Amino acid sequence: MKMKLFALALAIVLCLSSCSGNSGQITVKPSEFSEETQGVLQIIDNEIVFFDYEVSDLIRSVSIDIWNCVDGKWVSVGKSYGNLASKEGRLAVRLLDGSWDIFFIDEDGNSRTSYKGAPDMTSSVATASYRLSQPTQVEPGKAVTLWAVLGFDTNAVVQVSSDFRDADCTVGTAATVTFSSDVVD
Repeated sequence: MKMKLFALALAIVLCLSSCSGNSGQITVKPSEFSEETQGVLQIIDNEIVFFDYEVSDLIRSVSIDIWNCVDGKWVSVGKSYGNLASKEGRLAVRLLDGSWDIFFIDEDGNSRTSYKGAPDMTSSVATASYRLSQPTQVEPGKAVTLWAVLGFDTNAVVQVSSDFRDADCTVGTAATVTFSSDVVD
């Protein structure tokens, strides 16, 4: 009898957890827009990128960090963070004229944070960049690269990947996103 009750309880738990509407996965991906909006965004394609995210019930906060390569080392030069209002949302990052803008967008409006001081790439012999272009599964507490722009003092440049810190660049800047189960004060 106990075994039948245990099996019934297990079946109920499995049913409830599978019907919760969220598979427990955390994803971040480039936003999808209508053709008309895509046409407008193509004009400013090199300036701003949008990302949609979907998180599990365990995730409580998000942060976007801005990184610069200074003297061959990557250092955090800015951070925008907060508690999540919903399990789905949109964010955007813009790199323009040596400044990063971070946007959090939800049904109530948007917030923007700006950081000046992105390194000047114009003196680089070559530049390369990476942008998140596919839906990506995210682990809580692990940063995902959204956008990186790197400058090199040589014409021989390796392909830039999401692991921008591994590139042998002379100058660079990047934006990463991290989702966490911690509540931000």
